[in-house]
Amino acid sequence: MNKIILGCFLLITTGVSAQQTDMSLIPFRQGDKWGYTTADRNIVIQPKFKEANWFSEGFASVKIGNKFGYINKAGKLVIPAKFTVAKPFRKGYLPRADKQGGDSVLFAGASLVASGVEICINTKGKTTPKCPAMSESSYPENKMPVETILNVKNYTLPNNNGLFDKILDDYKISGFEEIYYVAVKNGQYGVFNSKFDTIIPFQFTSIKVNRNQFPPFLEVNKNGKYGVLTTDGKIVINPEYVDMYTVSVSGDKTLIVLRKDGKTFVKDMNNDIISNVYTDIVYDNEGFVLTDANNLQGYYFTNNSIIQPKYSEVKRMSGSNFLMVKTNTGKFAYVKLLVWNSFQNNSRA
Repeated sequence: MNKIILGCFLLITTGVSAQQTDMSLIPFRQGDKWGYTTADRNIVIQPKFKEANWFSEGFASVKIGNKFGYINKAGKLVIPAKFTVAKPFRKGYLPRADKQGGDSVLFAGASLVASGVEICINTKGKTTPKCPAMSESSYPENKMPVETILNVKNYTLPNNNGLFDKILDDYKISGFEEIYYVAVKNGQYGVFNSKFDTIIPFQFTSIKVNRNQFPPFLEVNKNGKYGVLTTDGKIVINPEYVDMYTVSVSGDKTLIVLRKDGKTFVKDMNNDIISNVYTDIVYDNEGFVLTDANNLQGYYFTNNSIIQPKYSEVKRMSGSNFLMVKTNTGKFAYVKLLVWNSFQNNSRA
């Protein structure tokens, strides 16, 4: 296998392109405002935005006040700033009976509410009746914006000898017909199956089925401490963490962010992903901003590449491998992660 070499550099100019992300205009900061420049430092759009993201499909999301809108490459605000979340535009497909493959459309994931629940919008800023389908080979960044719908189930399963007070959820384990029920009794959560066997004792403060990956898993809280179990009750992460949340990355992979004793870690169902000692790790919808004990920031890319904390401020430019960083001298620059095959680049390495 070819050896992979990783590195980074401070970006002054660039001719790099990435799938979907348009690198012809580069966000830059002047004072506390953002604008756009070309690679040879010609200012095209004057700095006047609170935040500015990369262009994609002719549109870029910018922050005006406390809300996001979209501009075109002339700098004109073409979709009003009314969104709490505004993701890049990309191509999707709507089914059409008389046309194989359907119609190609541009859409973006966005949110109008503080909770961040997403809808899909068109290039006029209007909510689409449904979110377009994505090609399997399409760029994975922000791939699945969907409107969240909560389904409430009613159970009529007979209570066998007072086993439970209320059933809250159910699931199956792949390869088995058995149904498993998440239930509560005397304020404690547990799991039993359709044969009324107790699979997980009723000793947890809460149990939540996480279906964001296959197979699913159980997020548990035991007396204010969080952990993870498999759906058949095996402990994956001991419930000993004071805080826990999960994030979905490319494909159906879920990462678990955990905190205890002032330290933050990231795991998946099988491995430690980020096990170094960081005081804080924050997911930004594409990767993780790392903060060390000296309050310096770095970045973890979900392809397992890392830029160690050495900057006073780090922000990833959406849809790219570029970071906007603030150095210890107070100046701003761009950093890009480099990945290349050594047999092709021995002279450069």
